[in-house]
Amino acid sequence: MTTTNTNQDKSSQVVQFILTADLGGSSTKAIAQIYPAGVPFALWMSPEVADVGEGSTKHLTVDALPDDSAWVRIGQEYSVLGSIAKREFAGTAALQDLKSEYALSKVAGLLWLAKRQINIDIHEMFLQILLPPGEEKNVQDLAKKFVLNYRQGVITPTGRMKIKINSFKILPEGTGIISFRNRALGNVFSQKNIGLLMLGHRNASFTLSEKGKVAKKESTDLRMNWVLQKFVERTSVGLSKDDPCIAAALVEASKGNFTALRNLSRRNTPSGINSDLELFKSVLEVVRDEYCRALLRWVKNHAGLDEVLICGGTGEFVRRELTQYFQTESIPIVWNGGVVIPKSLDTVGLGERLADVWATHISYVRVLDENFCYERKQKLVPDSYSPAVNHLTSINRV
Repeated sequence: MTTTNTNQDKSSQVVQFILTADLGGSSTKAIAQIYPAGVPFALWMSPEVADVGEGSTKHLTVDALPDDSAWVRIGQEYSVLGSIAKREFAGTAALQDLKSEYALSKVAGLLWLAKRQINIDIHEMFLQILLPPGEEKNVQDLAKKFVLNYRQGVITPTGRMKIKINSFKILPEGTGIISFRNRALGNVFSQKNIGLLMLGHRNASFTLSEKGKVAKKESTDLRMNWVLQKFVERTSVGLSKDDPCIAAALVEASKGNFTALRNLSRRNTPSGINSDLELFKSVLEVVRDEYCRALLRWVKNHAGLDEVLICGGTGEFVRRELTQYFQTESIPIVWNGGVVIPKSLDTVGLGERLADVWATHISYVRVLDENFCYERKQKLVPDSYSPAVNHLTSINRV
């Protein structure tokens, strides 16, 4: 009787992987899946990064790392990523630097988290990275770095990770939203002037699609970090603009929920906490007004739109003001381009902040399916599934 060696069968199969990454200022997020038959799942890391020496990683064992953290060595350089970078090494989100400067290490961190989740070695990869307008221009140099370093291998807490990159793309942020809207409108898309307003933690950007073709791209520093800096400076109660709780509290307060704002107080008496809350509310009202006015001055430069797509976490912060302005201008708003995040996909609780990376991922899967003549017989994301389960028995080399 012949016995099948299951482990040998598994190791002989080539595991191909798709990773679509958004290296945002408030979080590093991605959609990943084994291609073609794996189920997509979301990955998330806190945005902080810290360069460290080899000795600093000795105590960062797998068990010591939070779910949103990793460390990698690329060449001779060590990087710690995620919340542990901030907690242990005073790492920062590096908001003043180009996102592409940390792309190698952040993508490696995401891949290591994915490998842990699916418990399968990744051999080959189709990679997409979303970057702010302008940063996608250095695609050739960045592609060479990725191909070389990932082929040589990235050192991780569980050993060397070697991955062949089959395809590498850098796309401007908002690509997924526009592509999704294009599919939704069909032929009508090429008859409209559509603006895409992306409001993020790190920057705000505007893209104009004129009769189906990109006619304008521009960015501004009017980001959520602009609001945080002014809020912290004017309250002067020991807050830090790098504390992620502050941004979340300001968004909730803008909706009328002041509980999170109250929790920012460091006072230990009810009267002290109430005093801080009143201070926070008054400062937020002024700073929010200043931000909205500055943002709308910038937006008013973009007239003649048939509709505007608005996305990004900061959009929720000024949703009321933007809605009022565009209604006055008789310009319809399509929030997040109409993208709906499957509930079973959003295991990390990012909500609409996954819209762009999810829509970009969907578009890429469609392209690969067409290129490899793969006929998808069921929905990409089932109504109910375990995101960590990507059965090797369903993997075929394409």
